Amino acid sequence: MEQSVNLSRRNLLRGRVSTTPPPIRPPGALAEPEFTSKCTTCDECVTACPEGIIFRGSGGYPEVDFRRGECTFCMRCVDVCADEALSASTQPLWQLELRVLDNCLARGQVVCQACADVCEAEAIRFAPKLGSVATPRIDKDSCTGCGACIAACPEDALEAIAHG
Repeated sequence: MEQSVNLSRRNLLRGRVSTTPPPIRPPGALAEPEFTSKCTTCDECVTACPEGIIFRGSGGYPEVDFRRGECTFCMRCVDVCADEALSASTQPLWQLELRVLDNCLARGQVVCQACADVCEAEAIRFAPKLGSVATPRIDKDSCTGCGACIAACPEDALEAIAHG
């Protein structure tokens, strides 16, 4: 019987506690460690992604980098996954938390709304502030996790954190 390795548990037992968030896997990825036990690192999803946002990450497993572009949810990565490590029935397709970092231009009192301009879901809003530049607020319920805002940000001031 093949057994998958839980790297977080191994590192904890060795006294290495990591604060690094888990990588963002392609949409429909099974939860860890089931994903890494099923994925054979064949790179089919990397090749199939028309946006070029999926790349071979740590351990050869696919990861998503939104600085390269946005996910259009075309599901080609899921369609080519013969290992069933990616599944259209996984709901939600991924669990991401979007964060605005301190280097955001608007937080530095520079008018910029590039992230909101590209957000089709209108999940990023800038509420006017009297005597100050409006800063972004993210509606977590409206955010689809497409990553368009991350690619559009001129200061790389948005990050997506994977949960689950």
